[in-house]
Amino acid sequence: MAAPTVTIFTSIQGIAQSLHDADPSLPVEVIQDDALNGYGGTIHFDPPSLRPETKLALKNAQILISEPAVVAQLLEHDASALSSLRWCQSTYAGVEAIFNNSSLTNTFLLSWKLTRFAGCFGPPIAEWCLARIIGHERHFAASAEDQNKKSWAGSKDAILGYRYLSSLTLSVLGCGDIGRCIAKAAKAFGMKTVGYGKTSRKSDELLEGIDEYTTSLPDALQKADYIVSVLPSTTETRGLLNGTALIDSSKMFGGKCPVFINVGRGDVIGENSLLGALDSQWISAAILDVFEVEPLPKESRLWCRSDVVISPHVSGLTQRKDVPKVFLENYRLFVEGRELKYVVDWDKRY
Repeated sequence: MAAPTVTIFTSIQGIAQSLHDADPSLPVEVIQDDALNGYGGTIHFDPPSLRPETKLALKNAQILISEPAVVAQLLEHDASALSSLRWCQSTYAGVEAIFNNSSLTNTFLLSWKLTRFAGCFGPPIAEWCLARIIGHERHFAASAEDQNKKSWAGSKDAILGYRYLSSLTLSVLGCGDIGRCIAKAAKAFGMKTVGYGKTSRKSDELLEGIDEYTTSLPDALQKADYIVSVLPSTTETRGLLNGTALIDSSKMFGGKCPVFINVGRGDVIGENSLLGALDSQWISAAILDVFEVEPLPKESRLWCRSDVVISPHVSGLTQRKDVPKVFLENYRLFVEGRELKYVVDWDKRY
Protein backbone atom coordinates (compact mmCIF):
# COMPACT_ATOMS: atom_id res chain seq x y z
CA MET A 1 0.00 0.00 0.00
CA ALA A 2 1.43 3.37 -1.04
CA ALA A 3 2.31 5.87 1.67
CA PRO A 4 -0.22 8.74 1.85
CA THR A 5 0.82 12.02 0.25
CA VAL A 6 1.46 15.06 2.41
CA THR A 7 -0.02 18.25 0.96
CA ILE A 8 1.76 21.46 1.97
CA PHE A 9 -0.10 24.75 1.66
CA THR A 10 1.57 27.38 3.81
CA SER A 11 3.15 30.82 3.75
CA ILE A 12 6.27 29.39 5.44
CA GLN A 13 8.97 28.75 2.88
CA GLY A 14 11.15 25.67 2.74
CA ILE A 15 9.05 23.16 4.71
CA ALA A 16 8.98 20.67 1.84
CA GLN A 17 12.75 20.80 1.47
CA SER A 18 13.27 20.25 5.19
CA LEU A 19 10.95 17.23 5.11
CA HIS A 20 12.73 15.85 2.05
CA ASP A 21 16.13 16.30 3.69
CA ALA A 22 14.90 14.38 6.74
CA ASP A 23 13.03 11.68 4.78
CA PRO A 24 13.61 11.57 1.00
CA SER A 25 10.98 8.84 0.61
CA LEU A 26 8.14 11.00 1.98
CA PRO A 27 5.57 11.71 -0.77
CA VAL A 28 4.93 15.44 -0.78
CA GLU A 29 2.75 17.77 -2.85
CA VAL A 30 3.49 21.49 -2.53
CA ILE A 31 0.75 23.94 -3.42
CA GLN A 32 1.88 27.44 -4.34
CA ASP A 33 -0.73 30.05 -5.05
CA ASP A 34 -0.54 33.85 -5.09
CA ALA A 35 -3.69 33.93 -2.98
CA LEU A 36 -1.58 33.00 0.07
CA ASN A 37 1.42 34.86 1.44
CA GLY A 38 2.64 36.18 4.77
CA TYR A 39 5.49 36.36 7.27
CA GLY A 40 5.95 35.40 10.90
CA GLY A 41 2.57 35.30 12.58
CA THR A 42 0.91 37.42 9.87
CA ILE A 43 -1.10 35.73 7.12
CA HIS A 44 -2.58 37.27 3.98
CA PHE A 45 -5.02 34.88 2.33
CA ASP A 46 -7.76 35.47 -0.23
CA PRO A 47 -9.67 32.19 -0.83
CA PRO A 48 -11.80 33.53 -3.72
CA SER A 49 -8.58 34.15 -5.68
CA LEU A 50 -7.40 30.52 -5.54
CA ARG A 51 -6.65 28.90 -8.89
CA PRO A 52 -8.91 25.99 -9.95
CA GLU A 53 -6.00 23.53 -9.74
CA THR A 54 -5.29 24.67 -6.17
CA LYS A 55 -8.90 24.09 -5.17
CA LEU A 56 -8.79 20.59 -6.66
CA ALA A 57 -5.54 19.71 -4.88
CA LEU A 58 -6.93 20.91 -1.55
CA LYS A 59 -10.18 19.02 -2.05
CA ASN A 60 -8.17 15.81 -2.59
CA ALA A 61 -5.74 16.38 0.32
CA GLN A 62 -5.89 13.77 3.07
CA ILE A 63 -2.91 15.05 5.07
CA LEU A 64 -2.39 18.80 5.11
CA ILE A 65 0.29 21.05 6.59
CA SER A 66 -1.02 24.60 6.89
CA GLU A 67 -1.76 27.55 9.17
CA PRO A 68 -4.98 27.39 11.22
CA ALA A 69 -6.08 30.77 9.87
CA VAL A 70 -5.70 29.49 6.31
CA VAL A 71 -7.79 26.40 7.05
CA ALA A 72 -10.45 28.49 8.80
CA GLN A 73 -10.74 31.05 5.98
CA LEU A 74 -10.72 28.33 3.36
CA LEU A 75 -13.59 26.46 5.01
CA GLU A 76 -15.52 29.65 5.67
CA HIS A 77 -15.34 30.39 1.96
CA ASP A 78 -16.21 26.82 0.92
CA ALA A 79 -17.27 24.26 3.51
CA SER A 80 -16.36 21.42 1.12
CA ALA A 81 -12.89 22.76 0.29
CA LEU A 82 -11.19 20.02 2.35
CA SER A 83 -13.69 17.23 1.85
CA SER A 84 -11.04 14.45 1.85
CA LEU A 85 -9.11 15.72 4.89
CA ARG A 86 -8.18 13.17 7.57
CA TRP A 87 -5.40 15.01 9.41
CA CYS A 88 -4.16 18.61 9.47
CA GLN A 89 -0.79 19.49 10.97
CA SER A 90 -0.90 23.10 12.14
CA THR A 91 2.20 25.22 11.61
CA TYR A 92 1.33 27.15 14.77
CA ALA A 93 0.99 26.23 18.43
CA GLY A 94 -2.29 28.15 18.69
CA VAL A 95 -5.28 26.90 16.71
CA GLU A 96 -8.03 29.28 17.85
CA ALA A 97 -8.65 30.52 14.30
CA ILE A 98 -10.34 27.19 13.54
CA PHE A 99 -12.77 27.59 16.42
CA ASN A 100 -13.52 31.22 15.66
CA ASN A 101 -15.21 30.02 12.48
CA SER A 102 -18.81 29.56 13.59
CA SER A 103 -19.78 27.92 10.29
CA LEU A 104 -17.86 24.73 11.10
CA THR A 105 -20.10 22.00 12.51
CA ASN A 106 -19.04 19.51 15.15
CA THR A 107 -19.78 16.68 12.71
CA PHE A 108 -17.28 18.08 10.24
CA LEU A 109 -14.63 18.79 12.87
CA LEU A 110 -14.87 15.29 14.29
CA SER A 111 -14.21 13.82 10.85
CA TRP A 112 -10.51 14.80 10.91
CA LYS A 113 -7.70 15.31 13.40
CA LEU A 114 -5.85 18.55 14.06
CA THR A 115 -2.40 18.53 15.66
CA ARG A 116 -0.60 21.52 17.13
CA PHE A 117 2.96 22.47 16.26
CA ALA A 118 4.21 21.82 19.77
CA GLY A 119 7.50 21.31 21.55
CA CYS A 120 9.55 23.84 19.55
CA PHE A 121 8.46 27.32 20.60
CA GLY A 122 9.56 27.25 24.26
CA PRO A 123 13.26 28.17 23.85
CA PRO A 124 12.85 31.03 21.32
CA ILE A 125 9.94 32.58 23.22
CA ALA A 126 11.86 32.25 26.50
CA GLU A 127 14.83 34.01 24.87
CA TRP A 128 12.55 36.80 23.67
CA CYS A 129 10.94 37.26 27.09
CA LEU A 130 14.23 37.36 29.01
CA ALA A 131 15.73 39.72 26.44
CA ARG A 132 12.76 42.04 26.93
CA ILE A 133 12.97 41.85 30.72
CA ILE A 134 16.70 42.57 30.73
CA GLY A 135 16.29 45.34 28.17
CA HIS A 136 13.57 46.94 30.28
CA GLU A 137 15.52 46.73 33.54
CA ARG A 138 18.76 48.03 31.97
CA HIS A 139 16.97 50.70 29.91
CA PHE A 140 18.64 49.76 26.63
CA ALA A 141 16.21 51.98 24.70
CA ALA A 142 17.39 55.00 26.73
CA SER A 143 21.02 54.16 25.99
CA ALA A 144 20.20 53.89 22.26
CA GLU A 145 18.57 57.32 22.41
CA ASP A 146 21.64 58.72 24.18
CA GLN A 147 23.79 57.37 21.35
CA ASN A 148 21.57 59.03 18.75
CA LYS A 149 21.97 62.33 20.62
CA LYS A 150 25.72 61.77 21.22
CA SER A 151 24.99 62.23 24.91
CA TRP A 152 27.29 60.38 27.32
CA ALA A 153 25.09 58.92 30.11
CA GLY A 154 22.39 61.45 29.29
CA SER A 155 19.85 59.02 30.71
CA LYS A 156 21.90 58.22 33.79
CA ASP A 157 18.91 58.42 36.12
CA ALA A 158 17.36 55.53 34.19
CA ILE A 159 20.38 53.42 33.30
CA LEU A 160 21.83 53.55 36.81
CA GLY A 161 18.57 52.59 38.49
CA TYR A 162 18.28 48.97 37.42
CA ARG A 163 17.36 46.06 39.64
CA TYR A 164 19.02 42.64 39.81
CA LEU A 165 16.84 40.00 38.23
CA SER A 166 17.60 37.81 41.23
CA SER A 167 15.56 40.22 43.35
CA LEU A 168 12.48 39.96 41.12
CA THR A 169 9.50 37.62 40.77
CA LEU A 170 8.09 36.47 37.45
CA SER A 171 4.50 35.26 37.33
CA VAL A 172 3.77 33.02 34.36
CA LEU A 173 0.13 32.75 33.31
CA GLY A 174 -0.11 29.37 31.62
CA CYS A 175 2.15 26.51 32.69
CA GLY A 176 2.37 24.48 29.50
CA ASP A 177 5.67 23.67 27.81
CA ILE A 178 6.25 27.29 26.70
CA GLY A 179 5.38 28.75 30.11
CA ARG A 180 7.67 26.30 31.91
CA CYS A 181 10.48 27.05 29.46
CA ILE A 182 10.17 30.78 30.20
CA ALA A 183 10.18 30.04 33.93
CA LYS A 184 13.33 27.91 33.64
CA ALA A 185 15.10 30.68 31.74
CA ALA A 186 14.07 33.20 34.41
CA LYS A 187 15.36 30.96 37.16
CA ALA A 188 18.73 30.78 35.40
CA PHE A 189 19.00 34.50 36.26
CA GLY A 190 17.87 33.89 39.82
CA MET A 191 14.31 35.11 39.46
CA LYS A 192 11.60 33.60 41.64
CA THR A 193 8.80 32.11 39.55
CA VAL A 194 5.08 31.81 40.23
CA GLY A 195 2.96 29.75 37.88
CA TYR A 196 -0.77 30.27 37.38
CA GLY A 197 -3.11 27.66 35.93
CA LYS A 198 -6.71 26.56 36.27
CA THR A 199 -5.85 22.94 37.12
CA SER A 200 -5.42 22.13 40.80
CA ARG A 201 -2.19 20.30 41.61
CA LYS A 202 -0.96 18.46 44.69
CA SER A 203 1.52 20.35 46.86
CA ASP A 204 4.23 17.80 46.02
CA GLU A 205 3.48 17.85 42.27
CA LEU A 206 6.39 19.87 40.95
CA LEU A 207 6.43 21.75 37.66
CA GLU A 208 9.90 22.25 36.24
CA GLY A 209 10.95 25.88 36.56
CA ILE A 210 8.01 26.86 38.78
CA ASP A 211 8.80 27.71 42.41
CA GLU A 212 5.17 28.24 43.41
CA TYR A 213 2.00 27.18 41.63
CA THR A 214 -1.40 28.75 42.19
CA THR A 215 -4.91 28.57 40.76
CA SER A 216 -5.59 32.06 42.15
CA LEU A 217 -5.14 34.72 39.49
CA PRO A 218 -5.13 37.59 42.05
CA ASP A 219 -2.38 35.80 43.97
CA ALA A 220 -0.20 35.42 40.87
CA LEU A 221 -0.75 39.05 39.87
CA GLN A 222 -0.05 40.43 43.34
CA LYS A 223 3.32 38.71 43.70
CA ALA A 224 4.75 39.70 40.31
CA ASP A 225 7.39 42.18 39.27
CA TYR A 226 6.85 40.87 35.75
CA ILE A 227 3.80 39.05 34.40
CA VAL A 228 4.12 36.90 31.29
CA SER A 229 0.92 35.62 29.71
CA VAL A 230 1.32 32.47 27.63
CA LEU A 231 -2.39 31.66 27.77
CA PRO A 232 -4.04 30.22 24.65
CA SER A 233 -7.22 31.66 23.21
CA THR A 234 -10.15 29.68 24.59
CA THR A 235 -13.63 30.49 25.84
CA GLU A 236 -12.17 30.54 29.37
CA THR A 237 -9.21 32.83 28.66
CA ARG A 238 -10.69 35.40 26.29
CA GLY A 239 -11.02 38.63 28.24
CA LEU A 240 -9.61 37.02 31.39
CA LEU A 241 -7.65 40.19 32.20
CA ASN A 242 -10.33 42.65 31.08
CA GLY A 243 -12.01 45.22 33.29
CA THR A 244 -10.48 45.47 36.75
CA ALA A 245 -8.70 42.09 36.72
CA LEU A 246 -5.23 43.68 36.84
CA ILE A 247 -6.08 45.84 39.85
CA ASP A 248 -4.71 43.04 42.05
CA SER A 249 -1.24 43.81 40.73
CA SER A 250 -1.47 47.46 41.79
CA LYS A 251 0.32 48.82 44.84
CA MET A 252 -2.99 49.87 46.40
CA PHE A 253 -3.93 46.18 46.51
CA GLY A 254 -0.56 45.00 47.77
CA GLY A 255 0.97 44.36 44.35
CA LYS A 256 4.15 45.74 42.79
CA CYS A 257 2.79 47.58 39.71
CA PRO A 258 4.51 45.03 37.44
CA VAL A 259 5.42 45.00 33.77
CA PHE A 260 2.93 43.00 31.69
CA ILE A 261 4.30 40.87 28.84
CA ASN A 262 2.03 39.03 26.42
CA VAL A 263 3.35 36.27 24.16
CA GLY A 264 0.23 34.08 24.35
CA ARG A 265 -2.83 35.43 22.58
CA GLY A 266 -3.94 39.04 22.31
CA ASP A 267 -7.55 38.46 23.24
CA VAL A 268 -6.70 37.68 26.88
CA ILE A 269 -7.07 41.45 27.39
CA GLY A 270 -8.75 44.12 25.30
CA GLU A 271 -6.97 47.29 24.29
CA ASN A 272 -9.22 49.53 26.38
CA SER A 273 -8.66 47.39 29.48
CA LEU A 274 -4.90 47.39 28.91
CA LEU A 275 -4.80 51.16 28.50
CA GLY A 276 -6.97 51.55 31.60
CA ALA A 277 -4.57 49.39 33.63
CA LEU A 278 -1.63 51.52 32.48
CA ASP A 279 -3.41 54.82 33.13
CA SER A 280 -4.48 53.61 36.59
CA GLN A 281 -0.92 52.44 37.33
CA TRP A 282 -2.04 48.90 38.03
CA ILE A 283 0.81 47.91 35.71
CA SER A 284 3.85 50.05 34.91
CA ALA A 285 4.41 49.01 31.29
CA ALA A 286 3.25 46.56 28.62
CA ILE A 287 5.51 44.59 26.30
CA LEU A 288 3.32 43.05 23.62
CA ASP A 289 3.97 40.55 20.85
CA VAL A 290 0.31 39.63 20.31
CA PHE A 291 -2.84 41.70 19.93
CA GLU A 292 -6.62 41.46 19.68
CA VAL A 293 -6.40 42.48 16.04
CA GLU A 294 -3.36 41.65 13.92
CA PRO A 295 -1.76 43.46 12.21
CA LEU A 296 -2.26 46.15 14.84
CA PRO A 297 -4.34 48.93 13.20
CA LYS A 298 -2.56 52.23 12.63
CA GLU A 299 -5.26 54.01 14.63
CA SER A 300 -4.54 51.95 17.76
CA ARG A 301 -3.65 54.12 20.73
CA LEU A 302 -0.97 51.61 21.74
CA TRP A 303 1.43 52.88 19.07
CA CYS A 304 1.93 56.26 20.74
CA ARG A 305 2.46 55.09 24.33
CA SER A 306 5.93 55.43 25.80
CA ASP A 307 5.02 52.72 28.32
CA VAL A 308 4.16 50.19 25.59
CA VAL A 309 6.57 48.13 23.48
CA ILE A 310 5.12 46.64 20.28
CA SER A 311 6.44 43.61 18.44
CA PRO A 312 4.73 42.05 15.36
CA HIS A 313 4.05 38.50 16.65
CA VAL A 314 7.61 37.26 16.17
CA SER A 315 8.64 36.01 19.63
CA GLY A 316 8.43 32.41 18.42
CA LEU A 317 8.38 31.68 14.69
CA THR A 318 7.94 28.33 13.00
CA GLN A 319 11.36 27.45 11.63
CA ARG A 320 11.30 25.10 8.67
CA LYS A 321 14.09 22.99 10.21
CA ASP A 322 11.83 22.22 13.19
CA VAL A 323 8.97 20.79 11.13
CA PRO A 324 10.43 17.30 10.58
CA LYS A 325 10.93 16.83 14.34
CA VAL A 326 7.25 17.44 14.99
CA PHE A 327 5.68 16.04 11.83
CA LEU A 328 7.53 12.85 10.88
CA GLU A 329 6.90 11.00 14.13
CA ASN A 330 3.19 11.76 13.83
CA TYR A 331 3.23 10.74 10.17
CA ARG A 332 4.54 7.30 11.12
CA LEU A 333 1.88 7.03 13.83
CA PHE A 334 -0.80 8.04 11.32
CA VAL A 335 0.32 5.42 8.80
CA GLU A 336 0.30 2.79 11.54
CA GLY A 337 -3.19 3.80 12.64
CA ARG A 338 -2.02 4.84 16.11
CA GLU A 339 -2.89 7.86 18.27
CA LEU A 340 -1.15 11.06 17.19
CA LYS A 341 0.75 13.41 19.50
CA TYR A 342 -0.37 16.98 20.21
CA VAL A 343 -3.94 16.31 19.06
CA VAL A 344 -6.35 19.20 19.61
CA ASP A 345 -9.32 18.35 21.81
CA TRP A 346 -12.36 19.57 19.90
CA ASP A 347 -14.28 20.06 23.16
CA LYS A 348 -11.54 21.96 25.02
CA ARG A 349 -10.60 23.83 21.83
CA TYR A 350 -6.85 23.49 22.33
